[in-house]
Amino acid sequence: MSEQAPIEEIPSSLSFLLHRATVLVDRAADRFLVTRHGIGYPLFSVLLLVGSLDRPIRAEIAAMLGVSRASITQRTAELAKRGLIVGEPSDEDARTSRLRLTAEGGRLLEAAWRDLETTDGGLEDGIDIPQLTAQLHRLTANAERFLAELSKGPDDDRTTDPADSNPPS
Repeated sequence: MSEQAPIEEIPSSLSFLLHRATVLVDRAADRFLVTRHGIGYPLFSVLLLVGSLDRPIRAEIAAMLGVSRASITQRTAELAKRGLIVGEPSDEDARTSRLRLTAEGGRLLEAAWRDLETTDGGLEDGIDIPQLTAQLHRLTANAERFLAELSKGPDDDRTTDPADSNPPS
């Protein structure tokens, strides 16, 4: 019989707490943005990155959000359909396009971001935001390092994309 953590320890585990907090904060942001600006958080997160980065390609956005390129292709198609972003041919690779905000996309991003950042509805009560931000950056770096180590083969010094791996059945 394997050793298992007692059930009462699970709700206080780092993975569980971060997952639950992420789900709830994402849900709150999504409802807020849909209600006030007509855009859900998944689309808004892409709009935010298109507006923050210098003409990103879809792969860059997918990597930053930790989602598949197919997911970003669907999201960017919806944003383009709404007239919020456009794709322009890439000088480096004819198979890709670089994304940028339209004027309407820029206005929506500015208004929604300002609104989201100034209206927390109590989400930040009792939270030391600079300290939490620093710790989340450290945790993210630790997780990326850990995932890179897991991706290495036993005799392999390079890392691979976990999405390219097929887990044993």
